[in-house]
Amino acid sequence: MKSGFTGKFLSLLPVAVVAAAAQAFAAGGGSFNPAAGIAEGYSEAGTRAAEFLSLPVGGRGVAMGGAFGAAADDISAAWWNPAGLGFLGSTQVFLTVTDLPLDIRYTYAAAASPLLEGRLVLGGFMGMLTSGEQEITTVAQPEGTGATFSTYSLQSGASLAWNFSDRFSAGLNLKLVHEDIAGNTQSTLAFDMGTNYHATLAGREIRLAFLIRNLGGNLVFSGNGLKTDLAAEEIYPGENLARQRREAYRRATRFKLPTCFQVSVSYALLTGEQYNWLGAAGFSQNNNMPVSYQAGTEFVRNLGGRYTAALRGGWEFRSDELGLAGTDRLRGLSAGGGLSCDLLAFKASIDYAYRNWGRLNYSQLVSLCLSF
Repeated sequence: MKSGFTGKFLSLLPVAVVAAAAQAFAAGGGSFNPAAGIAEGYSEAGTRAAEFLSLPVGGRGVAMGGAFGAAADDISAAWWNPAGLGFLGSTQVFLTVTDLPLDIRYTYAAAASPLLEGRLVLGGFMGMLTSGEQEITTVAQPEGTGATFSTYSLQSGASLAWNFSDRFSAGLNLKLVHEDIAGNTQSTLAFDMGTNYHATLAGREIRLAFLIRNLGGNLVFSGNGLKTDLAAEEIYPGENLARQRREAYRRATRFKLPTCFQVSVSYALLTGEQYNWLGAAGFSQNNNMPVSYQAGTEFVRNLGGRYTAALRGGWEFRSDELGLAGTDRLRGLSAGGGLSCDLLAFKASIDYAYRNWGRLNYSQLVSLCLSF
């Protein structure tokens, strides 16, 4: 049974979460408000820094089309919804590698462990996006200068989940976001916060989740790559000054993080001793694109003995890209599966996901989870 305090907290938390996000964005002046959306006729796609933070991780969630915020109950919840970490019954470690279009690779690792008889779960995570050496091009040499530069994007931080009762959990991620392009860097702090309310409906489990992801400061590049030389005449126009050239720094523009507000629900469609069929749905309001919708499903079957297999499918419906034709219309379609094995000393799970990117072809993802 929930205490009176917990009941009040549960009823007010979703409202408080939305209000806090709206106030934080409004403080930036003309910024994104989750309740207001994007101005009609305008798109803010490609205008956010550190957009790698929006790349999903884990074979389960990606294969289900991103409809995983409420269903997340393993270590991958560190990305999908930190409140889901409250379901962990043992220590788990996690590694996922995603091969993206244009030879880009995203690697994400996490670990978490329950404490205080499962009421508290603490963990940590790190994700890195790399693209290898890139050729430098200029206006004068659009085909390339012969020189190259490297780039990477990194997030790392800590997760906390607290089970307020047997039906309600909340979670928080605090993370450092850092990007480096040819030695020019930008960093900021950000956080995610989520909730998960789980109950029963018609004798089967239902979960409702709220999440705000990537709420934090703006990013602006600094570094030696922004240096430039200026003649004295450029500093004092119209004056003939016999002075040496001066060194100056170009001023970089500040960009917001790709913040997202998400609501999701999951329901056990069928349950039995040897199987479970799950359905899930959700919607996301991002500050850089129109509303997107997700739908997904997962069927898990015990194969007898130590093995369990799963099949998954889903679709994320997005309206930020127009004029898709042919197979490009399959953008957002995803599918995959997984196999887990109880090895006595620990349990190992491997999951695979395929995701269609439309004009950008597709990506594949493999993740490994160990439970001790």
